[in-house]
Amino acid sequence: MKTSSHLTARSSRAWGVAGVLLILLCWQISAMFLGPLLMASPIETARAIPRLMMSGHFLNDAGASLLRVAIGVSVGCSIGFTLGILAAHSPRLRGLLEPLRWLLMAIPPVVVVVLAMLWFGLGSGMVIFMTVLMMVPGMYVNTVKGMLQVDRDLIEMSHVYRFGWWRRLRHLYLPSLTAPLTAALLIDCCGGVRLVVMAEVLGAESGAGYALANARSTFDSAELYAWVVLILGLVAAIEFVLLQPLQRRLGQWREDSHA
Repeated sequence: MKTSSHLTARSSRAWGVAGVLLILLCWQISAMFLGPLLMASPIETARAIPRLMMSGHFLNDAGASLLRVAIGVSVGCSIGFTLGILAAHSPRLRGLLEPLRWLLMAIPPVVVVVLAMLWFGLGSGMVIFMTVLMMVPGMYVNTVKGMLQVDRDLIEMSHVYRFGWWRRLRHLYLPSLTAPLTAALLIDCCGGVRLVVMAEVLGAESGAGYALANARSTFDSAELYAWVVLILGLVAAIEFVLLQPLQRRLGQWREDSHA
């Protein structure tokens, strides 16, 4: 079984590498047809990345975006988690929040950006507000889902044996919440990067999205695509280096807690 799983994982990685090479090939062919003014080639982009990272504005723009992502995702996920815990214990509150949940999940993010620009103007306040608002529903839904999956008989038994609040949380709720919460965190973190960059393109005075808009306006396609590659690298690092290992560790902890 282990040999089979290792072979499957190795085959999956090989196909993943093949997929990346196919994307690079299509990118190179498209750049040849469109020309350097509209699309920089992979080689031109690779040369532009170190030049961009050594420029004076890179650290300011990258730092501004990372700070907005960190604040927006952490605050939005905290609000969604707290509301989810409360709503799971109160059907009335869950019904009250349902229209708001539907509204936030249905409204296009660009509409939220436009409204936030009217309320907060340009800058970090608008970007962070929009990010927080769009992060809440995903975490809320997954928290409620995980809480409601807990066996009601086990909850009643914990009350009979007078389990304390922490013991119920540790042995009943958290094991059921690990899978939906890590999935929501993965989606929210990666989605938060995209939302922040989009908001910065439309209405910020600093950040990676702002730098993207500047590169587009000056037709500097090499810098534009260098920013795109760096943003994709950040998303990949968040998913594959941070969140997927965390997801595996929490899954192992869940199995141990049920053992």
